[in-house]
Amino acid sequence: MKIIIVGAGISGLTTYLFLKKLLPSALLDDVPIELLIYEKHQAAAEKGHTSGSTTVGGALAIVPNGLHVLRDLNEELFEKIVAKGYSCSHFCMRNSYGCTLARFPTVDHGPPPTYTVMIGRQEFWQCLREAVPDEAIVHANVLEVTCGQAQQARLKFADGSPDVEADLIIGADGVRSVVKRTVTGDGRTDHYPATYEGLVGIGGFISASTLGPTYPPGQTTMTFGAHGFFGYGPCNLASPTNRPDQIPSPETPLHSAIWWSTYQVSTPPSITSPDFSAIQAQLQTRHSNWKDPVIQNIVSTATVDSIYPTWTTPPLPTWSSNGNTVLVGDAAHALQPSSGQGASQALEDVQVLSLLLAHFLHKSQSPSPSPSTPQNPSQAISLALKNYELIRKPRVTAIQQASKRFGDMKRKKGVIEEWMTYFFLWLMGKWGAAGNYEKLLQELPVYEVRKFIEADQKVEETE
Repeated sequence: MKIIIVGAGISGLTTYLFLKKLLPSALLDDVPIELLIYEKHQAAAEKGHTSGSTTVGGALAIVPNGLHVLRDLNEELFEKIVAKGYSCSHFCMRNSYGCTLARFPTVDHGPPPTYTVMIGRQEFWQCLREAVPDEAIVHANVLEVTCGQAQQARLKFADGSPDVEADLIIGADGVRSVVKRTVTGDGRTDHYPATYEGLVGIGGFISASTLGPTYPPGQTTMTFGAHGFFGYGPCNLASPTNRPDQIPSPETPLHSAIWWSTYQVSTPPSITSPDFSAIQAQLQTRHSNWKDPVIQNIVSTATVDSIYPTWTTPPLPTWSSNGNTVLVGDAAHALQPSSGQGASQALEDVQVLSLLLAHFLHKSQSPSPSPSTPQNPSQAISLALKNYELIRKPRVTAIQQASKRFGDMKRKKGVIEEWMTYFFLWLMGKWGAAGNYEKLLQELPVYEVRKFIEADQKVEETE
């Protein structure tokens, strides 16, 4: 059996690790498994840097639902990733006048508790990349995915290399996915191109001392104003000793912090030749009257050297096609950064897909099949893809809608809209945020998959 993953970003690497863990026990010993990742960026294939999916400021939040997936994957890898980040207990929502509006909890109370981890995307990616052997990654630019023979899918390459066929192709190739063109159309035209959200982010890493000696442990600060948004908070410790079950004490030495600013721009700016001096001047002007000394310190000293327009994936009619091609992560549903769930939803995708593939492939190997048993691996893969989408789409859709609401708060606002935003955040902190977050954690997709597998097994037993 041959499975190809397109893209060596966070989604692609995690997919490889999950399938490598689950599939050998699902198939008979005489069924060989060939599992490869095709990546167009040479540096990513060689452990040099992330793929082209870096988000604002080069950092991300892995919230508890994503951390649970990593722990299920590999305890040692999970601890290694967490150690390189910073445990965050809450997001402090403020307005540009310096008033705290709400504190949104970011912890699964367990036991033991699991705190959100703020971490550099590069650090996260590097941990995953080191867990994948070099020989599993092929440097190649995939041009198109087409239908092959005998229910297989075929990869075509930009340099004219010979086509490659596989039993399953998994598109983990980001918001401008090549695989998406086949899943949603004819393979050549992108009928659902990435959508520019009218928002641009800038940001980066700074010394943790910029936050000041009294910065509250476990806090990430998010400030909303009439002209945009500004966030900041610790990103890692002076040594990689962070733990998922406790926030660092005030005496724990910090190494670096993350800052990011998001603002509205009607057309996507150039990322190849931006005028950083003008962008930095605009940053200082935009936040000149904001009543937070930390923000003033950052905008007066930080150097702007990156710019990140916000692109999302529009709702797709399907995430899979032909029973042999499927999308995960940003290729299926790139979220606004305001969701705080981009990486974690990709991790959930991968876990659900891998569990379902292992389940149905195992059933297809049964020596005494029942009427509901897939008759061969191709049917097993097709069933897995179908149920993967049924399980994942409702949850992702709800998170997409919530992230859009928060993203809209980062746009330029008139006076009335500005104060309505403050009132909404205050109201959310008072009544809704904690309950919604707990619900998100209590309804983990892995629980739904386990219930599905148990029900499927009972049906088979009665046949």
